[in-house]
Amino acid sequence: MRPKLIIILLILTGILVYKENMLEKPLVLPKEGCISCHKEVSDPDRSHPISAFGCQSCHQGNPYSLDKKRAHLTMVNNPGDLSVVATTCGRRGCHSEIADRVRNSVMATNKGILNKLQYHWEKLEESTADVETLLTSDVRENLAIDNYAKMCGGCHLWKKKRDFPGEIGKRGGGCSGCHVLDRAEKMPEDLTKFTHSKITTRIPSENCVKCHNRSARIGLSYFGKFESAGYGTPYEGRGFNHRRLSGNRFFINLPADVHHTKANMECIDCHTRTGVMGDGNRYEYMKDQLDITCEACHQPRFSRIVKDDSLAQKLSFLNKVIPDAKGVEVAFSKKGTPIYNLRRIQGKAVFYRKLDGKSIETDIPLKPKAYHTLSGHDRLACQACHSAWIPQCYGCHFTYQKGSYQRDWLSKKASPGGWKEGRSYLRFSKPTLGVKDADKIAPFSPCQVFVSVFDKQGHYIAEESFKILAMASFDPHTTLKASRTCRDCHADPKSLGLGEGIFKLKTPGLSAIVHGARNIAERRHPAISTDDNGTPGEGIGRRREAMFLGPHGRPLQLSFRPDYDSLSSGLGITFPMDAFVDINGKPLQVSSSKDARPFNKEELEKIMSVNACLPCHNKYDDKIYKDFKLSLRQFKTEKDLPCIKAIGKYTQ
Repeated sequence: MRPKLIIILLILTGILVYKENMLEKPLVLPKEGCISCHKEVSDPDRSHPISAFGCQSCHQGNPYSLDKKRAHLTMVNNPGDLSVVATTCGRRGCHSEIADRVRNSVMATNKGILNKLQYHWEKLEESTADVETLLTSDVRENLAIDNYAKMCGGCHLWKKKRDFPGEIGKRGGGCSGCHVLDRAEKMPEDLTKFTHSKITTRIPSENCVKCHNRSARIGLSYFGKFESAGYGTPYEGRGFNHRRLSGNRFFINLPADVHHTKANMECIDCHTRTGVMGDGNRYEYMKDQLDITCEACHQPRFSRIVKDDSLAQKLSFLNKVIPDAKGVEVAFSKKGTPIYNLRRIQGKAVFYRKLDGKSIETDIPLKPKAYHTLSGHDRLACQACHSAWIPQCYGCHFTYQKGSYQRDWLSKKASPGGWKEGRSYLRFSKPTLGVKDADKIAPFSPCQVFVSVFDKQGHYIAEESFKILAMASFDPHTTLKASRTCRDCHADPKSLGLGEGIFKLKTPGLSAIVHGARNIAERRHPAISTDDNGTPGEGIGRRREAMFLGPHGRPLQLSFRPDYDSLSSGLGITFPMDAFVDINGKPLQVSSSKDARPFNKEELEKIMSVNACLPCHNKYDDKIYKDFKLSLRQFKTEKDLPCIKAIGKYTQ
């Protein structure tokens, strides 16, 4: 009997030991040698008290030694560094799932930048290049990768923090790049008693802008700063102005985004954890990782939080200044991420700022407005109408000297081939519009590159030099509550993608009706002769014309005269630098994305047709817009319309 009892007890003990080992346990209260030297150190955050976590769980090292050299063996200064994060922030029982997501995010892989460079420069439809792969080799397979490594490769999450002085040293650092407050990262003189760097989920915008202030410059535009050309204008007295960005770049102040000016919102108030850190998938482009949309807040879908362990509750707890989410209706993003700071309370939408917890009651319409439901407007992205301006740089000029050496940001070694960048024609203006994601009308801005290659003796190599003239679509982050006017879109050649310039008619007085006519034929100006490849003489500074049908079948001739003359400027192109398409719907530049394009001929015709009616019919709910095709047919055929009588004296 006793042997059986012993066997049963052993089996039960084994089961208990197994279950105990399978439990996720909190970290054991530390008894570390670290504390014997670092006697008084503040907690990095109330969620990470040193009394519970100690030092070794984050910083590694040898916690059992009182000898400095042995104690610091294998220690890491930055636990958020992606090269060690699997054993620090991402260790079992901590943030393992999040650490994996960050490593796969586009801010770590830079897949979007690398893919676009490879696609445009090297004509590669697919590329396997990413930052982690490039870090393992000093070999740069082509000119595009070499350019990235030496000009762009210092801005990604794999980069070591503080590996260089100045601004570049602040970038990177993996998890710490966002979650550690840079302003608190000063090395103390007395390491026995110091304030630990603060870690937080309430990330200030300064942590975002240290990276997002070049390229699309959305981190500047949101706060109303435009990086101007290096002229220092407007001058102050007899000298350059005092306004400088990092790198000694000049800027001027422009209208900031309404979310900043009216609600003092930070970047994280809109952007979700899924959009920033990724969802675990390895996306090719940033737009695929993004999670937030305008509709998520302005046409929200709410759901009540009932589970104690819901993500919305966890995020609210970690934020520390936003009320508990349990039992509350919370909004959700397009990917299902809880927008835990937007809630429906007593029938009203209430938004909480993530940095200070201040509540803001938002004005969400109970039913859609007329201008949002017009036929054709369903294709408009919110930014197409509500973006006040967009930064535009017509030409990044790269020179590549084969006889020079330059440091590679990834390998940190100098290698053959030196790059220099020059910029010209920086402007701010209303956005050009085009089509992205197959059918959505959105803002576009130039993304133009001129590459001049020189051999080791300094001789220009024409056959290896090239230019890529492209237009890129992105959210300018210059949102205003008031939208652009109808004429801004339906009558402005810049918005249509034709570039700055002037529409002109052969018959005086017909500007009010020509856009209401249907395009029935095309012809070039007699002085212009081109072939299908667009040889010199095709466009800039010269008129492009099209035949339109006016009232009662009367033919009218519309021409467009652009402002800018690229050909005379020696750029080797025959169309305006700011033109995405010509008046006949022929694309003039490529797009930075495969699923984006300018308006085609039919779309241009439809957009311009509305302008005919705007002088009189300037209300969104005007009855002529309920069936605009019928209204156009009446305009072209019926003789007793008020429109025809009003302009009759010009058409007789």
